[in-house]
Parts: sequence; structure tokens; C-alpha cells
Amino acid sequence: MKRLMLVLVFSMIMFTNNSTMADDSRFALGLTHVSGLENVMDIYESNMIAEGHYAYSEDYWPVGISFHSYTEYDNGFGFGGNVGPLMIIYGGRDFSDIPVGLDFRYTFFPEASITPYVRVGGRYHIVSGSYVEDSIPGFFGGIGVDLLRNKKGGMGIEISYDASEIELVKKRKQGHSTTKRVRPGELMFSIYILF
Repeated sequence: MKRLMLVLVFSMIMFTNNSTMADDSRFALGLTHVSGLENVMDIYESNMIAEGHYAYSEDYWPVGISFHSYTEYDNGFGFGGNVGPLMIIYGGRDFSDIPVGLDFRYTFFPEASITPYVRVGGRYHIVSGSYVEDSIPGFFGGIGVDLLRNKKGGMGIEISYDASEIELVKKRKQGHSTTKRVRPGELMFSIYILF
């Protein structure tokens, strides 16, 4: 499933930039802050305590690099693929996450230098780590504004929500364990440069 999703995302990215029907193909490279990484962190710290380790905060940074490639037509509609932000926890136990997704978008004023847009689609998290059990695809939606936009590039900001989930082992002090689903992305804020 993970490999299939990766192939689909990268195929969409390649199609997006090689399409002869496309009016405008763009790349967005940015930094994204994720609120959901704290959900993962809480389980990791709780599990460390249940395993009898000293409770200390794992090192993590809730900001990662994200990449989005899309094709936009004259009427404002478009589609694209995205990768990121890369999320990592390191220390006593490890965790890494590379979210990938596909989405459709609508840009309200395609010819303007400042234009709002919306995008909706799906996301899937390619995860690995000490307590990772599974990854469940989910809905993705975002609203943003392209600033100083022209044929050569620009910049922008976006707020988005990622409803996809991962399943983690949740340990108890008595030696029992259960699984818990969390959203590692959840509410996200991005700033990006357009190419």
C-alpha cells in the first residue's frame, strides 16, 4: 500500500509538470508547522514511562520541509501532488513520517498577483518507528493566498488540515498494551516559495 501510494504521488507530480494540456505548472517549496506531532510525542513519552525509563522529553521539531507540484488551468481549476512535511522524533525511541498526497485546487483569480485558493484531496503517511503499527489515509483540505505571483514564481501562505491517521502502540505499566490512532499532521501552517 505504501509503495503504491508513493508511485501514485510521484506519477501525478511527473504528469503535472509534463502535461501538454496544462496552462501553468508550478512548484511550491516551503516550511510547514504541524500541530499533530505533539499527539505522537505524548504517546512516545507515556510508553517510555510504562517501560520503566526516566521520563524526559524526546527531541522533536514540529516544522518540516514540504513540496507541492501542481498544474493550473486558465479557469482556475488544477490538480497536484505533495510530499511532506518530513517529521522526525529522535532520542530514546525513533519515529519518522513522510506524508504524501494528491489534491484538486481552485484559484479564484488566476491572472492576479495576489490570489486566494482552496485545495482538497487525500493524504497518506509513510511512517516508521518504535511504536508504529499502521497508517490510515484521510481527507486533506487547505486554504491559502499566493502573493507576488507571476509566471516566474512568487510566494504564499496556507493553513490546512490533514485528517489522515497513524496507529501507535500505547503501553500500560502493567505490561498490557493497546493501540491508539492519532493524527500526526492535523492543523498545519505553511509558508512557501513558488517556482
